[in-house]
Amino acid sequence: MCQNCEGNFIIEPEDFNFYEKIKVPPPTFCPECRRMRRFAHTNETVFYKRKCDLSDKDIFSMYPVSAPFPVYETDIWYSDQWDPYQYGMNYDFSKPFLQQFLELRNRVPKMALVKQGFSINSEYTHRVTDMKNSYLVFRMSGSEDSLYCYVGRNITDCVDCLSIWDSESCYECIDCNNCYKIKFSQESHDCRDSYFLYACRNCSDCIGCVNLINQSNCILNQKYGKEEYRKKLQELKLNTVSGLAEFSEKFKEFRKKFPYRSIHSLKSNNVSGNWFVNCQNVKNSFGCLNVKDGKYLFWIFNAEDCMDYFQWGNNSELIYESENCGLDSSRLSFCTQCWTGAHDLFYCDSCPSSGNCFGCIGLKKGQYSILNKKYTKEEYENFLPKVIKHMKEVPYISDKGIEYKFGEHFPSEISAFTYNETAAIDFYPISEAEALKKGYRWKNREKKDYKITIKGSDLPETISEVDDSILNEVKKKIVRIL
Repeated sequence: MCQNCEGNFIIEPEDFNFYEKIKVPPPTFCPECRRMRRFAHTNETVFYKRKCDLSDKDIFSMYPVSAPFPVYETDIWYSDQWDPYQYGMNYDFSKPFLQQFLELRNRVPKMALVKQGFSINSEYTHRVTDMKNSYLVFRMSGSEDSLYCYVGRNITDCVDCLSIWDSESCYECIDCNNCYKIKFSQESHDCRDSYFLYACRNCSDCIGCVNLINQSNCILNQKYGKEEYRKKLQELKLNTVSGLAEFSEKFKEFRKKFPYRSIHSLKSNNVSGNWFVNCQNVKNSFGCLNVKDGKYLFWIFNAEDCMDYFQWGNNSELIYESENCGLDSSRLSFCTQCWTGAHDLFYCDSCPSSGNCFGCIGLKKGQYSILNKKYTKEEYENFLPKVIKHMKEVPYISDKGIEYKFGEHFPSEISAFTYNETAAIDFYPISEAEALKKGYRWKNREKKDYKITIKGSDLPETISEVDDSILNEVKKKIVRIL
């Protein structure tokens, strides 16, 4: 029975095999409550303007000014200007481990925005790797000249896309892979030069098509000659606001005529959930690319032998009950924001390139440490079993009376974020009253009084009718959105 929702759930025999492999006990939360708990530890897209607590420079951060811990600009956090070991604590066997971890968390500086690799002219990006000339791009590995995109890998010149992979010059697309110059499309792969596609593969020069494979010069699933197709494309006036609006309504009705696939899966076998590309033996998971042997995964790519894992991957294995971890990492359990070769970590937060650590925060290339205190290899290996035993015997008790022993992820109540700042609000939308009743915190955003200087209905029909004067108008509108 789930400690949290009190519903029954099943632990399969193969689950026990995995728990034995990584030396953890089985969970006491059901899969759905575990997923929701991981989401509640992840701020994806909410920015705050504040000062860096070391340089006093104005910065953007996922943490507000009211955060209980210091916040450093990303480059400064990575630098040698501060030493995370200076915050090291002796383990106190009179207190639950998670209480001590929270005390440490409120002292150690946190990274304002999470970035790996290079970041060129991409200040307004978060949870990203290798960015160039990108703006408001989130949860992306490899982005160039792109705007307003969320989740994906290796994109160029893409705008307003969700879950976009290995694609170029795409606009308003969702769950598309290996595409070029497609617009207003969804669930499509290996397509180019098309508008309004749904569940199409290897199609080119198509408009408003559904479930087509290896086709070209089609409109609403009807085949045309090349010249006739070009003529009808001009007649549709898809370069105008009114033309797009009219065809969009027509396409919505057209789509209803076709059966929908129960699972969107490409080159995958033995999978359950949705949105798989080149996956094998992946169960109860969503949004996986190049994944083998996984369960309860969400938006994971290039990973193997993982369970209860939210976001990232990128050549990682044996990740369990963790979020925002990846990039050549392995054997991470109950961790958040650990990357770049991190390995053999338990209950760690923001520890890139670290290994053999327990309950540490902000260590860079740390080794054999507990609560940010350094030990010798022999001392660590002798002391760690005592800490785990203490976690089992002296659990942390949440405000709801739930016991958190070794084997459970961080409680939602010690998340650095309020519920409506996190990914949880997107996938498990609840009201403020419901959130507070369930023990989450909530933050009402400050209301802004920006005056819109131009309405969307007053904008020109085509981009060719626009001159540079619109930049002053749109700027105010964009700020209002933020």
